[in-house]
Amino acid sequence: MAENEKFNEASMADALRPGAVLLAPLVVLDSQFEAGARGRRADARITVGLPGESATYRFVVESKRRATPQAVQLAVAEARAAADDDELPMILVPYLSPERLAELERQEVSGVDLCGNGIVLVPGRLLVLRSGQPNKYRDSRPLSNPYRGRSAMVARLLLTRPRWESLKELTAAIEKAGTKLAPSQVSKAIQALEEELVVATKSRVITLQDPSRLLDGLADSWRPPVARARRAVRLPEGASWWRPLSSSSSVAWAVTGESSAPRYVTFAQAGPTRLAVSSIETAVALLGGAPESVPNFADVELIETDETGRFFDCQIDERGARWASPLQTWLELQSGDARQRDAAVDLRATILEGAKQ
Repeated sequence: MAENEKFNEASMADALRPGAVLLAPLVVLDSQFEAGARGRRADARITVGLPGESATYRFVVESKRRATPQAVQLAVAEARAAADDDELPMILVPYLSPERLAELERQEVSGVDLCGNGIVLVPGRLLVLRSGQPNKYRDSRPLSNPYRGRSAMVARLLLTRPRWESLKELTAAIEKAGTKLAPSQVSKAIQALEEELVVATKSRVITLQDPSRLLDGLADSWRPPVARARRAVRLPEGASWWRPLSSSSSVAWAVTGESSAPRYVTFAQAGPTRLAVSSIETAVALLGGAPESVPNFADVELIETDETGRFFDCQIDERGARWASPLQTWLELQSGDARQRDAAVDLRATILEGAKQ
């Protein structure tokens, strides 16, 4: 994984040079750099103070070129280990989000970035906090977003089973659930999630560490897919929608999360059963029936889409009907109207309970 090339020893030295404003109103009074030295104990040691005041504070600084949760926690551990009795730990990274700053405050560790955000604290004596400046140092990563697109299927399966004995086992399970990913794609997704401290890997074993954060990441990145086409259909009298569809392999299909909700939570669903299909024309040919101009009078409403998650890890009942997974159902409900969002609360709790190790 490429590191942030904009953040190097020179930028660190400039941020910590004597006279530099560390975090207004704090100023760097003295600095000693140890970066690159054999057997070094820290990147820098600095003394800071407030203009016009005699009190000074000494910090040992560990820097990282990336600002992932994993990198931040490593820097915190290294700074703590390198601090002498008269020094306090501090980290320096390209960017500190509000979430990272809150975590640093909880751990009583100072941290500053190159964007104007930071927290400098001396327990019982000093607290300076600055937040809200945008990130000017976007990291590169092997996978731009492990919560979006086909790669998000890795995260989805981790929520159904929090421990996998190997990458090979997880890759095979993803394919069985409906999506074929190359082992390299699965590996990159796991690496990205590990950097977020969502999963941990040890001796090939992959373990989900933070299901709540994983669920939030999926929700933040999920957008209702744009349907290529929609069609309401009235079926022949006495005909079912599941039997002709389940008996054919010519079309991918599944009940949408919205229409699957009553399977998982108390939720009254009005109107036709909505089905996601890969081809409306093929589905109509299998179902028979006639177009219905008023959707609420129809038996089914077909929604043509190629969105991977719609057809992934479906729950198949004894009739062969393919229902959206609890996770897909939750994603659709939590982005819906107030009534749907209320139902999503209970379903979220169920998903998180199932993701416990």
